Amino acid sequence: MEEEMGLQKDHDSDIFEIFLDEDSQSFLEKSNLYTDYRTMEIIKKLTTDPVPPGAKRIIESKEELFRLRAGHYRFLYRINFMKSKITVLKIEHLKCTYC
Repeated sequence: MEEEMGLQKDHDSDIFEIFLDEDSQSFLEKSNLYTDYRTMEIIKKLTTDPVPPGAKRIIESKEELFRLRAGHYRFLYRINFMKSKITVLKIEHLKCTYC
C-alpha cells in the first residue's frame, strides 16, 4: 500500500509526486522527531531532483531503482519518469543496512 504525501505534480515544471510504501511509512512512524524531520527534508528534495548527486542506480534491477545515502541513512526508491512519480521503498539507518 502506498500513501501519498500530499505533494502534487506541477504540470508546468518537473515536480515528482512522492509515495511511501509500508516499510518507509513504518520507519517514519517509529523514528524520533529529528530523524523524521531530516528524512522528510531529503524526500522533499527528491520532488525536484529525483537523482541527486550521490544517488546510484541499481543496475541489476529492470526497474528504475535508486539508492541514496544521506547522512546516516540509506534510501531505496523507484522512479517512474513517465508519470513523474517516486515511490520510497525503504529507509534504513546505515548500521542496519548491512546487517
